[in-house]
Amino acid sequence: MSSNGEKKENGASLVVTSTKQQQNEEDEENNTNEHLMHAKTRRTLTFGKLVLFAFSSVAGGPYGFEDAVGAAGAKITLLMVFVAGVFWSAPLALMTAELSSALPENGGHILWIDKAFGPFWSFLNGHWSLISGVFEGGLFAVLFLDYLEPAFGQAREKMYNDQLRVPFGLVLMGLVVAINMYGMEMVANASVLFAVASLGPFIALVVIGFPKLDFEACFGKDTIVPQHEMSDGSFGPDWHTFLIILLWSTAGYDLLGSCAGEVKNPSKTFVRAMFTAMGLALLIDFLSISVGYSVLADPTKWEDGTFTEVAKLVGGSALELVFLIGAAISTVGLLCTLLSTTSRITYGMAVVGTLPKIFAKVDPKNNNPYAAMIMNAVLMTMLFLVPFEVLAELEMWFYCATTVMKFAALLKLREVAPAMKRPYRVPLDGIWLHLYCAPPLVCCFIVMFFAKKVTIVVGLIGVAFSVIMYYVSLAVVGSHTKLIRYDLIEEL
Repeated sequence: MSSNGEKKENGASLVVTSTKQQQNEEDEENNTNEHLMHAKTRRTLTFGKLVLFAFSSVAGGPYGFEDAVGAAGAKITLLMVFVAGVFWSAPLALMTAELSSALPENGGHILWIDKAFGPFWSFLNGHWSLISGVFEGGLFAVLFLDYLEPAFGQAREKMYNDQLRVPFGLVLMGLVVAINMYGMEMVANASVLFAVASLGPFIALVVIGFPKLDFEACFGKDTIVPQHEMSDGSFGPDWHTFLIILLWSTAGYDLLGSCAGEVKNPSKTFVRAMFTAMGLALLIDFLSISVGYSVLADPTKWEDGTFTEVAKLVGGSALELVFLIGAAISTVGLLCTLLSTTSRITYGMAVVGTLPKIFAKVDPKNNNPYAAMIMNAVLMTMLFLVPFEVLAELEMWFYCATTVMKFAALLKLREVAPAMKRPYRVPLDGIWLHLYCAPPLVCCFIVMFFAKKVTIVVGLIGVAFSVIMYYVSLAVVGSHTKLIRYDLIEEL
């Protein structure tokens, strides 16, 4: 039996040990917070860099747009490019500009929704956003590998798909991670190369093919409208595929909010940069599709990779080769900027507590959330063998789910925090603001409710998993005040 002296000595030892453990935990958290504060001080993205970054992350040229022409024809596609710009892309850009200027920190809509709706919805939105970003990253990797396939010819096509596709994909992801490891400024600077490589082939196509431009073929009464067989046995445009590709090709401006903490003078820079990039993207899409359809006026031949065939018809084998190289570099750029933005969203999730805090660590030298980046890259790599169209619909389902919450956050914060400092403010109030938000919300609900059954099942599984993980995490930490740590972000 121990003496009282031994008990006191052991008790004192336990107190000292406990104190040391507590001090170590506090020191570790302080170091994390210090890294976060350091990340706030470096704003390197200027207007020009943000324009190129926006173009690279959202558009990157009309690559992938061909399926829209194949689904609904040239006339409808060309008209809807501008309709989507006004009622889909522009509201996304303006919503992002207001919320990013109000909360100019890395993390984007993870922080907006936490501020508007609290821990539960912030947790769910963060996980849906992560799932969406992973599907989109896998989508761009697949697009890159698909564009490489014609270079091997029909004779070696099977060898490419069986033996080389995955190794090429791993090399691609390694290159993208290496570029991102140098930080956001490196990605923005690389966007210059990606933008040139993306735009160059299409500018050449438009310039060389402009004499062949035939608006009658694109907009005339005899313009062919594709007839696809529907589930009910009728024939007509494939509106489902068309809407998915149209919205996917013109979405993504809200992702720029994830790097708001690194933008110089975000209240002015965001709006100008996003609308400059948007105007450039819409113009390139319209002219490229118009010229392309003028020389290949058969929508049944329009699918992924058709622009390389159009390039051969316009400029011969030389322009075809340019397009193959441009498509490869463009998708590298899209994947590179996507990994950059999604890793910062993952970083934001870790900051507010919806992921382990290890993913909130950044390299103090270059502001780089390296742990989040590596995790996202590994998840994207696992999707190399999934078909492009499947990934596109899955990505859009989760993207639309998070987009509904972003617009809800905009409206909610206008209501509950009218005095919040908003260096940029959408110039609408009350019912007019609600009406302006209605078109993108309607598009989101259409995509989600009319998706293919397998997509809806996967989506509902993702939602259920996120809800379960919320309550599991809550049980571990004991309180929602410990689960969501918005206090780590400086409120402005």
